[in-house]
Amino acid sequence: MVPLSLLILFFIHWPSGCNSLWTLTRSTIRTGGNITVPCHYHRMFKDNVKYWCKGRYWSLCTVMASTNTKLRKGGVLITDSPEELVFTVTMQNLQVTDTNRYWCALKVDGKLDVKVYLDLKVSKALPDLSAVNEEVSGEEQASIHIQCVYGDSLRDKAKQWCRSGDRHSCLTQTETSQNASVVIKDDQTRMFNVTLRRLEGKDAGWYWCSVGDLQAPVHITVNQRTTTHRNRPVTPPTPSIIHSSYSSTESSTTTFSSMTSPSSTGVTAPTTTYPNISIPYITIRPSTVMGPLSTTQNSKESKTAVIHQNYNDRNVPWHIYLVVVLVTALVVIFVMAAVNIYRSSRNNARPMEEEMAELVNQQ
Repeated sequence: MVPLSLLILFFIHWPSGCNSLWTLTRSTIRTGGNITVPCHYHRMFKDNVKYWCKGRYWSLCTVMASTNTKLRKGGVLITDSPEELVFTVTMQNLQVTDTNRYWCALKVDGKLDVKVYLDLKVSKALPDLSAVNEEVSGEEQASIHIQCVYGDSLRDKAKQWCRSGDRHSCLTQTETSQNASVVIKDDQTRMFNVTLRRLEGKDAGWYWCSVGDLQAPVHITVNQRTTTHRNRPVTPPTPSIIHSSYSSTESSTTTFSSMTSPSSTGVTAPTTTYPNISIPYITIRPSTVMGPLSTTQNSKESKTAVIHQNYNDRNVPWHIYLVVVLVTALVVIFVMAAVNIYRSSRNNARPMEEEMAELVNQQ
């Protein structure tokens, strides 16, 4: 039977809330460097106070930063992102003395605070595992590359790429293919490369370069794809152009004059003279509204003359239409009168015919 004292020690050192709060397990950094640690939490703690604590034992740890106060020790910055259910802790200019155990923690009213720890090692030598760039960004449907550097002691261990806090999402080189959206390639030269293809908005967030029990955090930002417009650039109007456009509009008048075509037909037609109209970014000239009726080319001259000749042929005065309508009405009236006279005469002739028929019968 397990002694009661061992059970008590087990529960004291077990990180409570391990299913509600999670982060890195172990990480290394070189002196003078910076690190940003993501602490993921359950949505039930979205509005709770988050804080960062330093110390080997939870009961003796020192609060370095908190989201409800301006408390910051040792250049520590804490930022909560409730929409992503994560708060991040950034530590800058780390020194060997900063090697310690750190705790992501949540305050819970009336209950024990939820916490989970990670071990951070700071040394003057190259870190056992690190990412060349902790912040990587790319456009949708594009590809990005992440370089993870590892030490000689990790050469023979499996290299993994994981979604931060989700160990079930970890992928190794043997689990990816050339057609996959994630490709891992280890060239055995103390660096393995991760390629993310066909980026989507859901790919944004925190990831780990992971080897053994070491992790190096990487944050990925996915930007919306920009469209390139190939239209020619538009030159904005100058003040002089704008002024002239308004002045020309106020003083504009429409005049009618006769223009004689130089063609052999000798057809004349009215023309309209329009002023120059300038609208910002658009200039309308008279030539774009109505071109001259006569041109220097014989073919254009003849076509213009024929068009206006047909127009003149069909331009019948309005009183002609009135006369035609009146004549038509008179004809209709005359015909109807004749029909009525014929019908009345036939009706009057029927009694006389009947009388004559009776006389003949009597005889």
